[in-house]
Amino acid sequence: MMPRLYFKILFNWVAALIVMEVLIFAVILFVVKDSHHSYVIQTIGGNALMARDYLEAAVAADAGGREPSRDALQSAVTRLGHTARAKVWVSGADGTVVASSVAGKVPVPPVHAGKSGRHGDAQVHLDLGPARVTYSSVPLTLKTATGQGGTLHVLTERDPGPFPVGKVGAGLAIIGAIAAIAAIPLSRHITEPLNRLQESAVRIAGGDLSARVEVQGRDEIGRLGMAFNGMAQTVERLVRSGRELTANVSHEMRSPLARIRIAGECLKQSIARGDRDDCDELLEGMWEDISQADRLIGRILEYSKLDLHERVAAKTEVFPAPILEGLLKIMRPVFLTRGVSVEMTGDLRLSVAGDEDWLRSAFGNLLDNAARYTPEGGVVRIALRPEGDAVAVEVTNSAAPVAAEDLEKIFDPFYRGKGAKGEGTGLGLAITRKIVVLHGGEIAARNTPQGFQVSLRLVSFPSSSSV
Repeated sequence: MMPRLYFKILFNWVAALIVMEVLIFAVILFVVKDSHHSYVIQTIGGNALMARDYLEAAVAADAGGREPSRDALQSAVTRLGHTARAKVWVSGADGTVVASSVAGKVPVPPVHAGKSGRHGDAQVHLDLGPARVTYSSVPLTLKTATGQGGTLHVLTERDPGPFPVGKVGAGLAIIGAIAAIAAIPLSRHITEPLNRLQESAVRIAGGDLSARVEVQGRDEIGRLGMAFNGMAQTVERLVRSGRELTANVSHEMRSPLARIRIAGECLKQSIARGDRDDCDELLEGMWEDISQADRLIGRILEYSKLDLHERVAAKTEVFPAPILEGLLKIMRPVFLTRGVSVEMTGDLRLSVAGDEDWLRSAFGNLLDNAARYTPEGGVVRIALRPEGDAVAVEVTNSAAPVAAEDLEKIFDPFYRGKGAKGEGTGLGLAITRKIVVLHGGEIAARNTPQGFQVSLRLVSFPSSSSV
């Protein structure tokens, strides 16, 4: 792919150079043409006027104040033709040639209406043929043999030589070669980062998810490299999370499945013995294991779905207090059976930006965790308070302090901490963290004098106000 890209860049570079040269030629041809034509008319016309002045002065000097003779006029015309390297002649008022620098018949001058012009008293005609002939005529004031006045004629024939096709072709070839050489470092500058990007993509496709691109510069290719690295990081995180999830699911599902298998063997024996009570007890245990596995699968699906969502847009206003009050009503029997009291304080009118269903799930996980691990007769305290442009939601239960190493891992999937009891899956706080992160918030766990505390910090809704 990269060699083809290099040649594409080189071809585009040379094509752009050719187009530029054509445009420059067109500008010269169509823009400079008229001004150049005027400049040539002025130059030739000016030369004709100077030739007239020279001729009249030369004839007057030869005459010495007397009436100019035909020989003096012929001598002056001859000198003028030799000096100007042109064919010069003078015609009288009736058009008869009275003096000429040309041996033989006077040539017929070219006259083209579209290539003519005037400069002062001089009339100029151009012939843009191969000989580059120019013809100019200007009236004289001196007296000729045919009477007073006359016309000076100047005809130039300059052979510009053959057009240097070979030299022009060689020049264009040299320009093309220089352009191609100049395009090499430019092409490499563009293709080398893309080569590195391709190599990293191949490594990732081969299973090396740690492959990254060395980003240089802030141009389009640099931003592409940063986007690629971000994508690779996300893919690595998702794959690692999937592997960890698969390993943890395998571990968690092994226990109930093993118990169901053993219970099935025992059930066969109980049926063979006809022991109905033992069969009922074994079936009850199997149903409990099946329910536990079903709950685990449900939590795993909920956790996995969160990986597919982007960050929640801050468009919906959600009030945490009513959600928490509704969850407490549902969980009231659980707290009553354990003798746990619940206190909720703070500004109940605070609102955050987010998704109400997801936040209800997050708050439900916190309360479920508090109900499970608060000792009998304990207290669960819920506090709502503003923190700058955020709202803090704190759930504290009067449990024993949690080990420091557990505080660091408590939000990891399937992690339940040392000495954890009950039927938890170890996914509740992991799901809560994912929901909070999707809302652009923060979550933390710490030990306080009142007990173990989990605190959420969610973005305030823009229109909400604190009292």
